[in-house]
Amino acid sequence: MNDFIHLNDVINIDIKKIGINGEGIGYYQKLAVFVDYALPGENVDVRVTKVYNNRAEGKLEKINKESVYRDTPFCPVYEKCGGCQLQHLRYERTLVEKRQLIIDSFDRYISFKVPRHIIKDTIGADNPKYYRNKASLPVENKKRNEIGMYRAGSNRFVAIDECPVQNPSINRILKTILRLMNIFKVDGFDPKYKKGYIKNVVVRVSETLGEAQVTFILNKDSKYLDTLVENLVKEESMIQSVFKVISKPTKKNEFFTDEPVKLFGKDTINEKLSTYTFDLKPEAFFQLNSPQAHKFYMKMKDLAGLKKNEVAIDAYAGVAPVSHYIAKDCKKVYAIELNESSCESARKSLETNGIDNVVILQSDFKRALSGLKETQIDVMLFDPPRIGLGEETIDLILKFKPKRLVYGSCNPSTLGKDLNILLKDYVLIETTPLDMFPYTSLVESVSLLILKDR
Repeated sequence: MNDFIHLNDVINIDIKKIGINGEGIGYYQKLAVFVDYALPGENVDVRVTKVYNNRAEGKLEKINKESVYRDTPFCPVYEKCGGCQLQHLRYERTLVEKRQLIIDSFDRYISFKVPRHIIKDTIGADNPKYYRNKASLPVENKKRNEIGMYRAGSNRFVAIDECPVQNPSINRILKTILRLMNIFKVDGFDPKYKKGYIKNVVVRVSETLGEAQVTFILNKDSKYLDTLVENLVKEESMIQSVFKVISKPTKKNEFFTDEPVKLFGKDTINEKLSTYTFDLKPEAFFQLNSPQAHKFYMKMKDLAGLKKNEVAIDAYAGVAPVSHYIAKDCKKVYAIELNESSCESARKSLETNGIDNVVILQSDFKRALSGLKETQIDVMLFDPPRIGLGEETIDLILKFKPKRLVYGSCNPSTLGKDLNILLKDYVLIETTPLDMFPYTSLVESVSLLILKDR
């Protein structure tokens, strides 16, 4: 234990950098101290709240020297909600800091120093507010019905009237739902007494086609829910489908634990990226920021550099947006996705868009590769979840040894770890960060790797 620092001590430190969760990091007698809402370049007084062997955490007490990049948060519950971590930093500067998060990860996990020119400037959002096309929010009723969020790292509920990073249509629909819940006595969930009906509300909107989809995650069914839905779709004409799910939460899935039951309208809604129309079921994964998703997939397409006679694999395909973007550039694409619902949506979307050279393989990566008849895969494209590729997947990649890899990442740490293994056989040509979630600490990136000459 560190004898020089104790709980409730007030210490003075200089903040050196931003951490992966958006906190400022400074050093006190060489011990890293993590401080929420502190920025690089600032001198701050900090009250110590936690002490570990290798780090400490503290609460920002006073800013003695303020960063020139400090900004005023635009959300009234910013420090309570936890959904955003960087509203106190000017948006343009967050792009610089997100590139630095990639650099820091590479320096930590890759066994050699990656040349800085390989890591490009972060691709920012044209409009960093009101970008989220989907909201999955808890509903509670302790004294009254409220929709909100849980504070980061806790189960403390924070009621939200309007979220400035959600699509305005989502904010409006949520207010209508809340009002109708009160009128028709379809109460939110009371976690203490396990009473009430609605545990969560999921609202997805199509920005380009003006459609919305609502899913109620229920503790138990209510005989008045149908009446609520009937009035909801009358008031909110953009709602094209409504579903319910009786919640049986698991560690893997908090929301769609059972097959959604349709209460109104179509089975899906459509969203458009570029010239492609995507067919989305309630549980289908789709990027939450449509304009930035287009830039992300265009970057993957451009870095892939596919030729008409080449064959590609689109792994962790989801509803196959990457396959849509690259299909016309190459001979064939194998889109690998384990989730049945996503595969169904992908097939329908490909048919809608007239794309016939993409084969959907509902499988995990290992089984899909073992069943392939293709002897040569030219390019593999990946967009894995935050856990990254992992050693087993990388071993399979290295057996096939495609000429090029395009790695879309949502986690700098796992990207660095994966690249450290891949770079024994591949050369890193470029990593471009992309800001999919403005004002959060999350950073996406796209990397191109080329097989070394033997």
